[in-house]
Amino acid sequence: MRIEDVARLAGVSAQTVSRVLRDPERVSEPVRASVRAAVAQAGYVPNLVAGSLASNRSRIVAIIVPTLANAVHAGSVEGLSDALHAARHEVLVGTTGYDRDRERAVVRAFLGRRVDGLAIAGGVLDPEAAVLLRAAAIPTVQLWELPEAPVDMAVGVRNREIGMAVARHLAGRGRRRLAVVGHAAASDTRAADRVAGFVAEAQRLGLPEPLRLQTARPSALKEAAALLEPLLRGAAPAEAVFCAGDQIAIGLLLGARRAGVAVPERLAIVGVGDSDLAALVSPALTTVRIPRYEMGFEAGRMLLRRLQGETVEPRRVDLGFELMVRESG
Repeated sequence: MRIEDVARLAGVSAQTVSRVLRDPERVSEPVRASVRAAVAQAGYVPNLVAGSLASNRSRIVAIIVPTLANAVHAGSVEGLSDALHAARHEVLVGTTGYDRDRERAVVRAFLGRRVDGLAIAGGVLDPEAAVLLRAAAIPTVQLWELPEAPVDMAVGVRNREIGMAVARHLAGRGRRRLAVVGHAAASDTRAADRVAGFVAEAQRLGLPEPLRLQTARPSALKEAAALLEPLLRGAAPAEAVFCAGDQIAIGLLLGARRAGVAVPERLAIVGVGDSDLAALVSPALTTVRIPRYEMGFEAGRMLLRRLQGETVEPRRVDLGFELMVRESG
């Protein structure tokens, strides 16, 4: 089915059909309705590859996240999509699994498909991927972190300060023996910064150095309960634990309930992300709210402004965070 076939069905020219598909505001409503009816009747799908070659625009923006198993990343994808939809750009999603080689491969694949712009979760990119992005010269926004020298633009939060704020909160609640759970993957620099900030602030406050534990996967709910034993063993068990992500914190909280460990009396638990379950579990999880939807939406706005030829300032946008104090700690 060709555009000429649609034009015959609608009783208009092929140029008018093309204008309705590309720039409908320039065409009267009766003509738009006629063309859309013909498109539906014919089952016509425009050849976007040919159109992008002619215009040098694909009208596709890609977003790369570590995983979609964690709802915090889905929030950023949704925000980006909502910001771009009004400008008739669609979103293509790729995941890295916290693997640098895979990150590089996904960047190559999206650049090869000539996406108009790219959002990527991570402040520290694979060096080769960073070179590719600079060479491609397309608008790029790094999410979730605020690197001092982003590839292009960045919108996120100060993850080290999140860890520091949680340490101050727990110390203010009289907790001295602290623990922190991070992510074993070196490429998860968000979790690493949260852990580093938490440990540094605890030491600054004169507390014993926190016990550090790691998980192989940041969203492993089932593995979290196994952390109880190292947290509570010995003559000086942890009084509070900060988990660098909500899913581990919720898994740990549920495991504590099954084991008869009182939360927060015996063990206070704090997470990061303010996921949908955080306020629903019992006791409700104390956590750090990060504006993940707003992060994606702001990234979309920044990309659109660049695609329209505007200069974007500031190039680094700090959205801040909020400690949601609930029952668990």
